[in-house]
Formats: sequence, C-alpha cells, structure tokens
Amino acid sequence: MKKIAFLLTILISCLGLQAQDYYINLHTAGQVMFQSNVNGINSMNFQGSNPTSLNINLSNDNYSFPISAFDSITFDLQNPAQLGDTVMVNYNGSTATVQNPFPSSVFVTTSGAKVTISSIGTSNIVYCLSGTAEPGRFEIESTTTPTILLNGVSLTNPTGKAMDLTCEDGIILKLADGTENQLCDGAESDKKAALMCNNDLLVQGNGTLTVTGLVQHAAKVKGQLNMTSGTIVVASSVTDGIHAEGLLVQGGNINVLSCGDDALTSELDAYIYGGNITITSSSDSINAISIDSTLIVNGGTIDINITGNDAKCIKADKELTINGGTFILNHSGDVSKGIKSNQAITITDGDFTIVSSGSTVLETISGQNVPSYCTAIKGDTDINISGGTFNITLPTTNHGGKSISADGNLTISGGTFDILTQGDGAAYTVSGNTKDAYTSSCIKSDGNMVISGGNFTLRSTGSGGKGISADGTLELGIPNGNNEDLILDVTTTGNRITVSSGGGWPGGGGGEYANPKAIKAQGLLTINSGTTTVLTTGTGGEGLESKTQINIEGGQHYFKCYDDCINSSGKIIFNDGVTVCFSNGNDAVDSNAGQAGAITIGNGVIFAYSTKGSPEEGFDCDNNNYIRITGTGIGISAGGSQGGGWPGGGGGGGTITNPAQGYKFYTSSYNFQTGKYYTLSSASGSGGTNMVTFSFEANCNSSLALITATGMVSGSTYYVKYGNEAPTNPTTEFHGIYLGGTSSASTQAFSFIAQ
Repeated sequence: MKKIAFLLTILISCLGLQAQDYYINLHTAGQVMFQSNVNGINSMNFQGSNPTSLNINLSNDNYSFPISAFDSITFDLQNPAQLGDTVMVNYNGSTATVQNPFPSSVFVTTSGAKVTISSIGTSNIVYCLSGTAEPGRFEIESTTTPTILLNGVSLTNPTGKAMDLTCEDGIILKLADGTENQLCDGAESDKKAALMCNNDLLVQGNGTLTVTGLVQHAAKVKGQLNMTSGTIVVASSVTDGIHAEGLLVQGGNINVLSCGDDALTSELDAYIYGGNITITSSSDSINAISIDSTLIVNGGTIDINITGNDAKCIKADKELTINGGTFILNHSGDVSKGIKSNQAITITDGDFTIVSSGSTVLETISGQNVPSYCTAIKGDTDINISGGTFNITLPTTNHGGKSISADGNLTISGGTFDILTQGDGAAYTVSGNTKDAYTSSCIKSDGNMVISGGNFTLRSTGSGGKGISADGTLELGIPNGNNEDLILDVTTTGNRITVSSGGGWPGGGGGEYANPKAIKAQGLLTINSGTTTVLTTGTGGEGLESKTQINIEGGQHYFKCYDDCINSSGKIIFNDGVTVCFSNGNDAVDSNAGQAGAITIGNGVIFAYSTKGSPEEGFDCDNNNYIRITGTGIGISAGGSQGGGWPGGGGGGGTITNPAQGYKFYTSSYNFQTGKYYTLSSASGSGGTNMVTFSFEANCNSSLALITATGMVSGSTYYVKYGNEAPTNPTTEFHGIYLGGTSSASTQAFSFIAQ
C-alpha cells in the first residue's frame, strides 16, 4: 500500500509537468524498462479496486505493467535516461508493442500479439516481456546469449508454441521478482511444447512461471536445463511435464501438478544439487523423475506423490548416486517403485521418507507366473549404502513388497534404518503343479549381502515376512569390530504361509511353508561383530537361518523366537561373541548338517534354551555325538529331549569326540525357574568360582542340558547353584548371561561329574 500511495503522489505531480519536455522512466533492477515523453501520455491509471498493475495510455500504444514489475519511477528534463540493453515487449489483448533501442541489430516483426525477433551481433540484450495476450507468442533467434525477462506476462497460443527460444550459445530466462507468468499452447497446436528452447536454458530470478502443455510437453529444452532460482510450475501436460536433454538443478522450485507421461525427464546425465522438486501424478507407467543416463543428487528436497500402476518416483537408466538431500516419496500403484536404477545405486547420505503402498502383481512370462513387486528402493544390479536416514513403510496394501532390494549384491556400511513392512505374502502357482510364495522383505538381495555398520530397526508384520534376506552369502559386522558399529533390531510377527500341505514328518504336519524369518541367507552366514536383537512371534517365525552354514565370530546377539532361533542346513559354529537363544515353540539352535561339528562351540559363549518341551531342544543336531567343543568357550543349553533314538541315536545324551574342555550332558529332569540366577561353580554352597551365571525369561522344564565352560576338566565335580540376585560387577551382562563378578547363589540345584 505504501508503494501505491507513493505512485499516486507521482501521478498527481505529473499533471504539472506536461508543459515542459519531461520524460518518465520506469526502473527495474537498475535498468530502465519503459520510457516515454510526458507530453505523449494520454492517461495513467491503476487497474482494479485493489491495484495490481499500472496502465499507461499513449497516443499510439497502450502499456500495462504489474506493480511488482518495477521498483521506481524517475523524471528527466530534456535528457532522458538511457534505455540500456533492454528491448521492451508489451502484450495487450490481441496486440503487442515493442520498444527497441537496437534497430540495427535487433529485427522485430509483429503480427497481432505474435512477436518474432532476430538478433545479430549485439551482446547482453535483455528482452522484457509483460502483459497478456491470447493468441500470443514470443519467438527469438539470437547469435548471442539473450536474457528473457518475464515481467508479469501471460501468453496463450492455440495454434503453436507460446514461447520459442533459439540461441547457439544458450538462453537466460529470468523471472522478475514477485511476478506471476503464464505460458500455454492450445489443443490445435502441432508443436511439441508450450515453451521450447533449442539450446541450454538457464533459469533465474524470484518470480513464478506456470506452463501448460495441452498437446505434448509443457516445456522442452534441447540442451541442459539449469535451474538456479525462481519457480517453474507445470499446471498440466499431455506427455512430459519438462523434457530436457540435460538437467542441472542448483536452486529454485520445480512443481509438476499433473502430467500424462514423465514429469521431469533428462536424456543425458542429470545433477540435482539443491532446490525443491515437487511432483504429483496419477498416470500409469510414468516416472516422476526420469533420467535416461546417470543421476547424481547432492542436495535439495524431492517431494513426490504418484498413484499410477507401474510408476516410479525416481528412475535412472544408468548409475544413480545420492550424496545428500531430502526425499519424501509416496507411491501407491501396483508394482510401483520409489527409487529405481537399471544399474548400480550408491547412497552416502540423505534423509529418506518413503511410503510404498502398491501391491504385487503376477505376470505370465514364458508360461510361468512371475511376481512383480512394489519396492521402495530397487537396484537392477548392486546397491551400496554408507550413510543416510531411511524411514520406509510398506502398509498392509503392499503384499509381498520389498523395502530395499538389489538384484545383485547389497552392501551397507552405515546409516539409520527404520523399516516397517505390513503386507501379507501369498502362495501362488508358478506353473502346473509347481507352487511358490512371495513375501515382504525389509532388506533383500538376489546376490551377496554385507552389512558392516549402521543402526537398524526392521519390523515385518505380514505373513511370511522377512527382515533381512540374501540369496547369496550374508556377512554382518566386521572382523574384530565394535559392537556399537552395527545395531540390528529385527522383529517379525506374521505367521507362516502354507504353500502345499502334506504328511510324512514324524507326528504329521509335513508340508511346504514360507516361514517368516528375521535374518536369512541361502549361502554362508557370518556374524563378525555388532549387537543383534531378534524377536519373532508368529507360527514358523525363525530368527537366524542359513541353507549353508552359520559362523558367529563375535558380537552380542539375542534371539527370542516362536520357532528356531538359529537354524542351518549346515553347521552352526560359535567361534566368539555372546549369543543367547530363547525359543518358546521349537528348538533354540537347530543344525541339520548331519555330521561331526554340526554344532561347534569354539571360544564363543552360547546360552540356548527352549520352553516348548520334548522333542524341542536347546541344541538340536539330530545326534548329540555330532556336537564339537573346539575352544574354551561357554555352552549352556536346556530343553526337552528327543529321547534315545533320533536317527543315528544319541538323542538323550551322547559323547563328544576330543573336546577341548570338560562338558556334561545332563539328562535328568530339572525345572529352571524364571527369576532365579543359576551359577556354575566348582564348589557347593557359597564358595567356589563363578564360572558362568545364567537366568531364564520363562520357566524351562529341561530333560536334556549341555553344560560346558572355560576351565571345566573331565572327571571333576561341578555344581549348579541358584539365588535370587544377579552377580555383582560382572564383566559381561547380556540377556541372562553373566560372566565374571561375584555370585551370591548358594542353593544347590544339581551337581555332576564332567565328561
């Protein structure tokens, strides 16, 4: 209002200047944008009751300037201010007027409100466009780089492009501060865009340009689009919103409200270093950000909401690298993707909030049904993540989807991950009588996986859901690493999926199932270090599984599972670290290797118990004679007994070949009570050394226990005593295991002579 009051004062004062040879000048950003002799002005007035523009009526032309387009007015007597390097183009309905201070190098043709300019030789020319026209057009071809200043202009061209910019050295498109500008083509147009630039386009300023493409693209740049400031809004487009040959976003805002095809696409390499990109689309099979080559993101904010099927928020045909930025991605169509690369994905930093709501679809390929998944982050080859914050949600509508999935290898060395998958998996017919199931996974790789660092909270609540799943080898932590470098907290609560039913397993109940699993690998599974917490509550819910072998080399690991805590088709070896396994529905540790060393206690500490009762055990390797003790570790198991005759015998006891220290298979029944602290000691009563103390989360009625500890000697007598208090000052305290410290246990539970 202060500006309007000031202008009113100026206009009133103009009435007293007409007798002299005064010139009026409108200024913007240090340049004269309009100039006229006062004697040539018929009238000056504001438009509307709440003025937004200044109208100047000359004897032969009419001009309308948004108030925000100029910042000052001056008057000169007989010595007018130099117009500078500005060509003024003013649109007024069906006509356009041009003030051209360069008649020898800038050639102007007007036809109604269609302006065509050819510029030869002169550099640094600013073309200032203002006013409204329909039909209207601005077209320029320049041998030097021009600046197109949009100063409150609105052009609609029903039969072609609203703006056509050509320069072999590129174009600068400047959006005047605070101005609103519009470009729109028409349904009868045979052109490819409302805004066309035939070379590089640099966008700057602090105004807004809204572009509408009623035939194909809203804007097409046949070079690199370099966005440094200002706002470009795509109101709608029939095909691509903005289609560029290359892309560099350093600042400003790009907002695509509606598009029939890709929202923001680049044919060559693309770089996003800053700015804000907001995209909304409901079309099927589109990409919000589509890069036909390499994409590098170092900063900025990308906010995308797409609802179409088989659509992608961010897609790169080649490598995709993210070093920073904020990503808010919502995709709800079936088989849709949040971030997708046809080659490798590398993420070093960034803040990711992704909601993947779409579901899995079965596609028939070569006569077989193949599931296609809705995935938050998907790499067709390898994925490498070293940092960033990831909040990923797959709601109940996403059946069988993946949060982070690599068709190749997956490596994670850092970052914070909070991932929730809620959708149920499902059984399906592959072909003929062949059946399979698809299930959701928090982190999945078709190749090998290495997770050496980071903080993970992974939750899978749907049937058959997985926390971490690798079709190759899986390595967690780094050798001799710190336990704080890798924090894994994995929970599954879904039930198993029946793929096919059948009998034949002792006691019945045989069949094929897709079980929920917290951590799973087809190949060798190695845990080097870190802190692991695993909880499974649904039927079939297993904690740690490998189809090959499991080696625990260090770290601290706690498993509380409905089904097996640790299960392997091969050997399970506890070389180092502290591991606690509590199963309330099956075995605590189960190896199906069927050979010597199936369960091996090296220098590690393992406390494993099952409260299910017979035939579920603390240690189950089909034959206790297969157990090996190769180091000076600690092994405590408790649970039911399979009795004397699982295949190979030895179910109720057994003999360990060449143990490195004493041990005992305790086959008498004993009911371990929760709330009690049991200490293994070399003496009865309150004396002796605290070799290890252990306590149970739930009552465990054991008929088979294995006990071995550092320093146990064959033939010596040992005592298990209990008390009501934990040891004081233990060197290690972890989920019921206490090493070192002073134990007050004095009531004898039982004693034995070590084997």
